[in-house]
Amino acid sequence: MLIKTYGSAVFGVNALTITIEVCIGGGNKYHIVGLPDNAIKESLRRVESAIQSAGLKMPRQKIVINLAPADIRKEGSSYDLPIAIGILAASGQL
Repeated sequence: MLIKTYGSAVFGVNALTITIEVCIGGGNKYHIVGLPDNAIKESLRRVESAIQSAGLKMPRQKIVINLAPADIRKEGSSYDLPIAIGILAASGQL
């Protein structure tokens, strides 16, 4: 199931809308695409810990997370919440 959530990125003095698309399917790997930095690549560990702390389950399937538009560098941990909401919604827990 494809779920879209939204975040924002600061680009100069402008705020740009970032679309976070989460798709869960067959397999067992996690992928983040769309020019993420290292903090965003590590966000799946933080998100998994938060989901488990809330008493919910992290899906053990292939998760593909697309951060669009791809030409803007995404930095920091501000995308953790929309990623977590997308994962929970795509797995049917929300």
